[in-house]
Amino acid sequence: MIGASSLPPGIEELGAALEMLHTYSLIHDDLPALDNDDLRRGRPTCHKAFGEAIAILAGDALQTQAYEVLAQIDCPAEARVAIIREIAHATGTIDGMIGGQVVDLEAEHKKPDLATLEYIHRSKTAALITASVVSGGLYAGASAADIGRLRTYGQSIGLAFQIVDDVLDLTQTSEQLGKTAGKDKAAEKATYPALFGIEESRTKAAALVDRACAELGEYREAASTLKDLAHYLVERQK
Repeated sequence: MIGASSLPPGIEELGAALEMLHTYSLIHDDLPALDNDDLRRGRPTCHKAFGEAIAILAGDALQTQAYEVLAQIDCPAEARVAIIREIAHATGTIDGMIGGQVVDLEAEHKKPDLATLEYIHRSKTAALITASVVSGGLYAGASAADIGRLRTYGQSIGLAFQIVDDVLDLTQTSEQLGKTAGKDKAAEKATYPALFGIEESRTKAAALVDRACAELGEYREAASTLKDLAHYLVERQK
C-alpha cells in the first residue's frame, strides 16, 4: 500500500476527474426536478445563479470532460481501462449513482424498508466514494487483494458518510451545513434516521467506520490517512 508521502506522479489528474464527476452530480442533484435546493456550500446553487439550462449543461460538460481527462491519465493502458470501467459503473445505473437517485425518487413519501434504504445509499453515495478509493489503488498498481480491501473500506465509509449526512440534515442548521437543512424530512426521503432514529443511525455509522479501519489493519501507518478520513466522516458537523 502506498502511503501519503509517496503518491504516484500524475495522480492529481485522476483526482481532478473524480471531482468533476462529483461536482456534476451535485449540480444536477440540486435541480428543481430532483432535490430542488437553492443552497450548496453556503452559496446559491448553480441553477439559481445561472439558470436551469446552464446548470444542466454545466453538469453535462463536467461529466464529459472528466472522461476526457481519465482517457489520458499516466498509467498502464490496462489500469486506465479498469479505472474508467470502475468509475463509469459507479456513476451509472445498476448499483451506481444514477440508479440510486432513481430509487431515491421512487421511495419518496413511502416508509422505506432496509433493503431499499441500503440500495439507495450504497448506490447514490457510496458507489462514487468506493470508486474513488479503488481507482487510486488501480492507478498505483495495487494487487487484487489490496483492491478487495480498498473496496470494502470504500463501501463502508461511503454508507457511513450518507448515514451521517442524513443525521446532520435533522440536527444542524442551514448555515452550519451550507445547504438547506430539513429537506429530507420535508420530502419524506428514505433515510436511516427515518427508519432507525438518530442515535441508532449514529451507532451504525460508527460500526461501519470501525469495519473500514479494520479492513486496512495490516497496512499500519501507511493507511493512517485513510483511517483518519473514515473517522472524520462520522465526527464532522457539516
